[in-house]
Amino acid sequence: MLVELIRFVIVVLFTALGYQVSRALVADKTSARIIVGTILGSGIGYVIGGVLGRGTGTLVGIAEKRIASIPGADIVSGGLGLVAGVIVATVPGLFLLLLPSRAVGLPILAFVEVVFGYLGYRIGVTKREDVLQLVGLTYRTRAADLRVLDTSAILNTQLLDYVRAGLIRGTVLVPTFVLEEAQGIADAADPVRRQRARRGLEALAAIRREGLAEVRSVEKLYPEYDEVDAKVVALARERGAAIVTDDSALAHVAELQGVEVVHLRRVAAALRPAVLPGEAIRVELSRVGKEAGQAVGYLDDGTMVVVADASARVGTIADVLVNRVVPSSGGRMIFGKLADPGAAPAQAEERRA
Repeated sequence: MLVELIRFVIVVLFTALGYQVSRALVADKTSARIIVGTILGSGIGYVIGGVLGRGTGTLVGIAEKRIASIPGADIVSGGLGLVAGVIVATVPGLFLLLLPSRAVGLPILAFVEVVFGYLGYRIGVTKREDVLQLVGLTYRTRAADLRVLDTSAILNTQLLDYVRAGLIRGTVLVPTFVLEEAQGIADAADPVRRQRARRGLEALAAIRREGLAEVRSVEKLYPEYDEVDAKVVALARERGAAIVTDDSALAHVAELQGVEVVHLRRVAAALRPAVLPGEAIRVELSRVGKEAGQAVGYLDDGTMVVVADASARVGTIADVLVNRVVPSSGGRMIFGKLADPGAAPAQAEERRA
């Protein structure tokens, strides 16, 4: 619609222009050449209008996506700051017009206006709450079904399952700084963390592809904070969103600041089936443990399983007999031994196949 509207306006302008140019060049005002010039002008306008319309449509689409990721409070407070900055720059800047040459004064005035306008916008965004209060507006601090993912949530192997089950719903915000950290882990040397990060990034792509939740990227970087966790809390407070995390320390800090938290470890603890001593479980042993002979693996819910006398089985699938289950800060740890030490090991690739 926008493309056709712009094309219509350009065609009308060029038709009128073609008519006026033809009348100026042709002595006989009743000549058919005027009609030809008018038609030629409309044709040129149709082509140029189409190019300008499509270009404008593309720019408007880009601007719309950018604006959609900016909170309304930032737009209002930033706009007020921009206007204030321009006004502040204009009053003393008018004296520049008193210079002998306006060719010098006008460019300097334009430069001052741009600098002060941008400075006012940044101050308005940074001090949004104070700016809005000055004009009698309040800053909204709650948003229904808005979730901010941190890096540990992306690394959680059950993230996609939680979304599919409806435990994480609504709009999911993925900050750029969190994505960058997850991508850095996906390229790390540690094979376990690398695999978890890659699976997490694939889960995000699946959530967007399957339409399970609306996934939005947030490009604001919060340069006033150094730590990623602090930036996540700042974003959640700004948007009135809940934080989805697997990090207990971040969860405690966010809750102390009044931010709602969806703690994936607590969710997993509530949903995971009970494992009792004497039961047999199957687990992929991914690395050696701290003690001699130990091997370590992880269940699908992230529970760590420590198996005695199994270091030679690292990289294979093993049947483990549970000896004891110990509560931990992350939920629980399972200690066990090989159910059948003499059995031929199954390769991890076989299980994935």
